Amino acid sequence: MKIELLVFEGCPNTAAALDLLRDCMEALGISGNLTEVQVDTPELAKLLAFPGSPTLRVNDADVDPVEGVVEGSLACRTYLVEGRLQGLPERAKVVDALRAAQEAESHACCTPIGHQRDAVCPFSGTKGRPVKALTLRALLKPHLKDKVRDEVYRFCGDPSCEVVYFTADGRESFIKGDLAVRVGIKERETPRPLCYCFGHSVESIQAEYADSGACTAVEAIRAQVKAGMCHCEITNPGGACCLGDVLKAVKEVGTERPAAGLTDEGAHDCCGIPVADHAKHPNAASLEEDGAQRRTAWAAVGLGLLASACCWLPLALAGVGVAGGAAGARVAWIRPWALGGLVLLLAGLVGWWTYRRFMTAKVTDDCCAVAPRFPVLPVVVLAISLVGAWATPRLVHSGGPPTGEARAMAPAGGTLLVLSTPQFDCPSCAGTLPQTMAQTPGVASVQMDFDARKTRIAFQSGADVEGILAHWDHDLGFSGTVIQRQP
Repeated sequence: MKIELLVFEGCPNTAAALDLLRDCMEALGISGNLTEVQVDTPELAKLLAFPGSPTLRVNDADVDPVEGVVEGSLACRTYLVEGRLQGLPERAKVVDALRAAQEAESHACCTPIGHQRDAVCPFSGTKGRPVKALTLRALLKPHLKDKVRDEVYRFCGDPSCEVVYFTADGRESFIKGDLAVRVGIKERETPRPLCYCFGHSVESIQAEYADSGACTAVEAIRAQVKAGMCHCEITNPGGACCLGDVLKAVKEVGTERPAAGLTDEGAHDCCGIPVADHAKHPNAASLEEDGAQRRTAWAAVGLGLLASACCWLPLALAGVGVAGGAAGARVAWIRPWALGGLVLLLAGLVGWWTYRRFMTAKVTDDCCAVAPRFPVLPVVVLAISLVGAWATPRLVHSGGPPTGEARAMAPAGGTLLVLSTPQFDCPSCAGTLPQTMAQTPGVASVQMDFDARKTRIAFQSGADVEGILAHWDHDLGFSGTVIQRQP
């Protein structure tokens, strides 16, 4: 969350505004992230649309918005609170703004832009990274600023492409010559700027290495970022933290070879994480993690369907006019494996998150250190799948045969078998399979005791008992261990 207090030097309400912000943040459990921005020139006031001191902003939104266009000026600001003018905004408005940002908070180091559909540069085909219109208005040449629309633009990170910004529909673009600053990633001649807030460039890093054999640019930038002195959104053409570009340049200069695995898109990421290591990095809460969560959710749904197939498969077959009385038995062996897989998947997912949250080394000294997000959706889907897979057969077939000791009796001259059938742990099988088996010629009755996991089969006189059992094993998937036989 980005929380800023914009003031000019000597503002008499600065201390009171800081106290108000900190009090509201403490009430909502928000720690850190408060930046005091000194607006010390008319040009900066105009660029930041500064309505006066003090101004409180949360994620670039004024807690008490001013109507109309703000030209920006170095003046004191007053707020209308309960019919009276005062030098601070109403506390309730500050709390509301912080709470709204809390609910929509993202894990980006700079101000979140929100989810945007993918767009590629119409000239190079490079996937563009979202950039706010604020960045374009700050960096384009004066005669082009009025052409910027109030929408999210895209930044082309291809070093060989002249295009810097383009719209999602590809109908409007701005090239290098349209900017008032040099775009370091696209420059081949000196100077090649890297950090626009604190003046670091490829040449300055090379000079520092030549003088001392080391470079302190990264540590210096991190310290200044912590102090709230960076304004990347209005100084860096990429509209984001420059640390990734600096890390890449330091590695290249220090080793005299390109940083392995670091693409241009990866270099513009706030942490400058090499692509090869992205999935391993403790702060890589990216689209890859979102994709893994979706795959986990789909795996849970699939295992849940398999675990309850002995219930819904016969019903589905019957619905299309196909006899499915034995279908549940054919797939009953899958049930314990699928239920076990669901349990292991759920335990593994929670264990994985716990390890990453508490055991993995965390980056704490740059602008984008964030803890991994708890996989809420996969855990919920897994839990629902697990409960549903266990309960569905019992709910659907709750009106099946009563449990307890079966009392089937063999007819005169016939045979009575009692089999142990522990694999049939689903009421669906106990409810539908005996009906199918009882229709076999030579069989008098079949009773399956679900609770005792026993099946009593009464054969008529002269029936081929072994042949019938072999037939059931082959065609119905029914088998068991004989524990009693009469005669």
